[in-house]
Amino acid sequence: MTIRQHRHPEAVLPAPSILRRAARALGAVLLALAAVLAGGGPAHADFGSDYHDPITAAKPLTRPDTRSCTVEVMHERAFREGYGNPPDTPYAGSLTVPPDCAGPWSMVVLELHGSVAGRQYDRLFTVRVGGVEVLLSSTPEPSKDGIEWRLERDITRYAPVLTGTQPFEFDLANVTNETYTGVFVISASVTFHTTSPKWPAARTADRVLTSGPFALDRSRLTTARAYSFPPNLEALTAELYVRGGGACEEFAYASAPQEFVEANPGRGYCGQGPFRELRLAVDGRVAGAVWPYPVIYTGGWDPLLWRPTPGLFAFELPAYRLDLTPYVGLLLDGRPHTLSVTLNQAEQQSNDSWTGQLNLFAEVDEGSARTTGALTRHQVAAAVEPVTALTDLGGGSGDWTVTARRQDVAEGWVQTSHGRVRTEVSSSQVFGSTQQLREEGAALKLANRLEQTWTTHRRGGGPQRVETVSESVPLTVDYRYGGQDQRTSMVMGRHRTETADGVRRTLDHTYAPTAYRRDGATPVRTASAVETYRSTGPEGPYARTITTRDGWPL
Repeated sequence: MTIRQHRHPEAVLPAPSILRRAARALGAVLLALAAVLAGGGPAHADFGSDYHDPITAAKPLTRPDTRSCTVEVMHERAFREGYGNPPDTPYAGSLTVPPDCAGPWSMVVLELHGSVAGRQYDRLFTVRVGGVEVLLSSTPEPSKDGIEWRLERDITRYAPVLTGTQPFEFDLANVTNETYTGVFVISASVTFHTTSPKWPAARTADRVLTSGPFALDRSRLTTARAYSFPPNLEALTAELYVRGGGACEEFAYASAPQEFVEANPGRGYCGQGPFRELRLAVDGRVAGAVWPYPVIYTGGWDPLLWRPTPGLFAFELPAYRLDLTPYVGLLLDGRPHTLSVTLNQAEQQSNDSWTGQLNLFAEVDEGSARTTGALTRHQVAAAVEPVTALTDLGGGSGDWTVTARRQDVAEGWVQTSHGRVRTEVSSSQVFGSTQQLREEGAALKLANRLEQTWTTHRRGGGPQRVETVSESVPLTVDYRYGGQDQRTSMVMGRHRTETADGVRRTLDHTYAPTAYRRDGATPVRTASAVETYRSTGPEGPYARTITTRDGWPL
């Protein structure tokens, strides 16, 4: 089954309440649609008939200088109607590894080139190779004259899937009509870089297993699948693609506590609070949790904020990773084992959902036919319930702070041909959200922060290895709508430090946009933004800042 992911066709949050939603049917699909300001939505007239193509300050991939082969897997494919009969998505093609670059590879890169003109909303799309999801992304909203954008994605870690000829699937569900005319035309290619002494073969897993697409909603909070693992399994890593969809869950990070929503009926506020947790379990035993980042697409809140610079995760949604190596000893008995994903809170809107896909990266011990092992320590919370401090000010206004904390540790060993390897994985996750809602929802101040640290210790079978990843993902929003004026300002960031085998890498990425709209006899549409990206690592430092105004870089 293919789960088509789509964006709801309303892009500006509504007045008087930014949390108010309306609903209507679109074909056979029921979508939760946000109400929009008069003159709002993806109007190409916001900055005239043209603005700059999407740009980013993020560091481009450092490509090997080795010989390479490029295979085009999709050429100028038009995505016009994803809900037609028949729909034009998903595109089903194939990827054949070129004999001249048969592997191993130093790097494999997926490259996309897209164009769109007219009037259109942002749309989500997925890319799968051999049934394995390798990219979850979204499109920009176009100008009338048209824009183009490019995206490169390092897919080297999926090398075990890239053998012979594999199915290639590109799923983008668009909708066009008399008003929304934008047709996405996209080409895709894969470049295989060979090796050299300077660029050796990349270290990857030996096998990749996948759950296939899944959906979680109010009626189904858990998805599960049984897997058969190699008998000589040594290490295992999980990768989870997931995103909230629907008018409320897309903006889950800005949702109000359920108690406040129930005390203010009829106002259309989204409930269940701003905290979401997706728990990954091995045979029913919780092994870790994903706390999703706040992802804002190019139509979120106010499209002016993202023209021409997209939000930090909009074009490359996160693939959350969890090290499951301590649990390997439980998976070596030759029987299938179940891995499941469970959502902590169900939204009240029946049409809202979380969709995703789970990939598993298995590493084996080539020196033995069978490994053995055991889980020796398991101190992982079964679930985390957030703590809410709420002040209801009456009249649809209120203040609240929501916090959550998780401290987990698991340890296990695997007996391999090169000795007994002990692995300890510990993690610390802290979430905080402070919101002030005023004027019946016409004014909101929000400050969210997610702090996470993962540490992996491996001992035995060679030198001791310690890997640590620390990450901070902050988001602040200041929104106000009054009369004919709408003002929105944000600061979003990602700050990450990785240390492994004595090598340290840092990333500091911040994006701060502001937008102002005024309706009336003399409409005003103006916006500005500053994006800063800085990184350090063995390849040297990188820094870039982009400042834009009214759709163009300064």
